[in-house]
Amino acid sequence: MKLMREGGAILASRLGQATLTALCGLLIARILGPAGQGLYSLSITVILFVSALVNGGLGLAAVPDLRGGRVPLDRMLRAQLAWVSFAVVVLALAGLAAWRAGLDVAAAIHLGWSARIALSALLGVAALLAFDILFYDLLARGRLLTGPTVNLCRALLHLGLLAALFVGGRLTLGGAILAYGAAQGVAALAALTVLARMARADSAPVGTDEPLSRLVGRTLRAGWLGQLSSVASLLHLRLDLALVAAWHGATAVGIYAVAVMVGELLWLLPGALQPLLVYASSDAESGADRDETAARAVRMGMLATFAAALVLWLAAELLVGRIFGSDYLGSVAPLRALLPGIVIFAAGSVLAGDFIGRGRPVWNAQASGVTVMVNILAGVLLIPKWAETGAAWASTIAYTAGAFVMLARFRHATGMAWGRILKPRPGDFSIKQ
Repeated sequence: MKLMREGGAILASRLGQATLTALCGLLIARILGPAGQGLYSLSITVILFVSALVNGGLGLAAVPDLRGGRVPLDRMLRAQLAWVSFAVVVLALAGLAAWRAGLDVAAAIHLGWSARIALSALLGVAALLAFDILFYDLLARGRLLTGPTVNLCRALLHLGLLAALFVGGRLTLGGAILAYGAAQGVAALAALTVLARMARADSAPVGTDEPLSRLVGRTLRAGWLGQLSSVASLLHLRLDLALVAAWHGATAVGIYAVAVMVGELLWLLPGALQPLLVYASSDAESGADRDETAARAVRMGMLATFAAALVLWLAAELLVGRIFGSDYLGSVAPLRALLPGIVIFAAGSVLAGDFIGRGRPVWNAQASGVTVMVNILAGVLLIPKWAETGAAWASTIAYTAGAFVMLARFRHATGMAWGRILKPRPGDFSIKQ
């Protein structure tokens, strides 16, 4: 696996996506202000969490079947789309019942939602659910660059929609959420189009005539435990927003959300290696080679993230003040407090792909569970008194705990010494390796 070459191609795509996403965040933050930015961040968190909760791991559990040729791609797509359709209908009915039972008041108070915004959020949930599942299908079929490319186009469309709303004077909280959901929907359709073409191009049917209902059930049983990792990851990435909101309100959430948004851009660096390891580590026959590849990816991810974090720490005040404006200077301290944890958890970001490839997504879930528990405890202790900065330090403590659990699990699974995993080598960034 040419980590530098293929990882570099994915990184280039993700850097383009990050630039566009940052511009989207900047536009929303400047127009809506800290309070509006806080409500938007909380809304997107709800969309992400609900989507992850109903995902069921249908995508990651499909990787072994699709790569091993045990299930035809067209049949897997039918099963996945059936589940997405069922889940969206259930969510719509449950949401309607809850809305009529008084949820509309709570949603309006805590999220700024009207009925129209709630429908836009449901669109976002459906689109994210579909794309997250289809993304793993692309990886399983060796289309490592397709997913990042689609995401790049999605970010471009998102920015275009926000810009159109801004020009038309309609960039409100509801408009921003609708633009988010619409962009995600187009991305899901693009991924489905690519996979449908691949399914039609398959020369002959493979696998069994397993009924769709049984295929959905079997895949959900195989994937739900691993999907808990995604749910737990979202909790430890976004739970602090809810805690900040509970003690300090939407404006404090907006300030903290900018720090999180800027800091998490650094995870694009190790994140570019994650899909490569999903594919490479699923090859059990490569043995020690896949272990060395994964360890090298860990070192590369942490070194690259450290270098970027050092620059960001030094330039934080200038960057935030000049780009987001003086209203967001309160984001500088929490941003700097987040950076150590972001650097350390770069190892976990890389290993998440390795664990999925090995067929052990439950290891991700276990590490995420530890991270969530540490984050809750640290957050309850630090956020009431130190607000956004306390939330940032709570996250850094939690990221450190989660990364240690994942590194220890990797060390135990491979038998590699700590130095062999973490000590940088001169050839780590060589294109030839």
